[in-house]
Amino acid sequence: MNTVSSARGNSVYRKDKNDEHHEMMLAMTRKLALIVEDPCCSSIEEPVAALKEQILCMRKLTTTSDDETFEDIFKNSLLKVSVDTMAITALPLDCWLKERLKKWVQLSGHEGTIVPATNQTLWKKQPNHNTIEARAYEEIMRDENLAGMTPKYFKEIEHKNESFIEIQDLLSDFPNVSTRAIMDIKIGKRTFLEDEVSNMKKRADLYRKMIDIDPNEPTEEEREEQAITKMRYMQFRERESSSASLGFRIEAAQHPSGKLQKSFKKVHTRDQVVETLKTFLGDRVDEASRELEERLRQIRAGVERSEFFRTHEVVGSSVLLIYDHEKAGAWMIDFAKSKTVDSQLSLDHRSDWQIGNHEDGYLVGLDNLIEILSECHS
Repeated sequence: MNTVSSARGNSVYRKDKNDEHHEMMLAMTRKLALIVEDPCCSSIEEPVAALKEQILCMRKLTTTSDDETFEDIFKNSLLKVSVDTMAITALPLDCWLKERLKKWVQLSGHEGTIVPATNQTLWKKQPNHNTIEARAYEEIMRDENLAGMTPKYFKEIEHKNESFIEIQDLLSDFPNVSTRAIMDIKIGKRTFLEDEVSNMKKRADLYRKMIDIDPNEPTEEEREEQAITKMRYMQFRERESSSASLGFRIEAAQHPSGKLQKSFKKVHTRDQVVETLKTFLGDRVDEASRELEERLRQIRAGVERSEFFRTHEVVGSSVLLIYDHEKAGAWMIDFAKSKTVDSQLSLDHRSDWQIGNHEDGYLVGLDNLIEILSECHS
């Protein structure tokens, strides 16, 4: 075995079969040290102290005593370190990510577009390097009327030629998965952008989705072509669900039992929505519905005063409801279809939509959701 004397007392550096591990640990130590000192690390404020301790622990791995091999220390020390702490790097570590994904649930959207990044943040994929959602979050973060009503936004990230935004993981404040429940509610009467009105491309996949919900819906022409436009499908979904009548629809939910439910396409009447929410809130229906109602009243007041909402159509956005055995909360999420409108327009988010006015019915949805939650505890 080759050894090299060290300035650190009797410690020796063993250049043997563990040399590759040693070099890996040195590189990781340097990388983590740089991250701790990085002023852009605002998204990991709380774990920084733990991370510094981790670095000290890892540096000890670069030297060994005469009676302990590097491999012994590697196994006995490194593997005892919190996987979550080690994951706080510029890019998620694969081993940590796999463990985190075992506990992770994505309620709606395309599978895999949202993944855990650290123990407190998420990466959300931005299609085709689109920056709309990043710009929206930046404006929301500057709008004091919306403070605390959305996930915190941290930064844009480029990784392996793909774009992501890093945002707060709202579930991190509800760590007890055995009592936690989550519901994604799509807000707004209009669920498509005005730009999509002129898109006349017909899609067979949307036709199949439509007949899965209602086989009698297609016209004779649509049956012959077996394809429909996106706007046709979106308007059908609005009418078939509660979007058209109430200004919101339930997209998906995870119950405290862990059961994931996405079959809400036929929930469209007010009574059906009330019963669905009561079932979701379960034993905590009275307390949780009161807390959620109060929280949504705060959000509504913020939206009504918000400069961002006055100047943007907000389509495809959701309200995320979360509760556990102790508390309940609600936040606005998903701003990938939030577009600035003409400077001459001032949106109120309650007026009926006509092409060109960009009204989306966002506040109509909040109004009705607040009313329905009040019915759950009255």
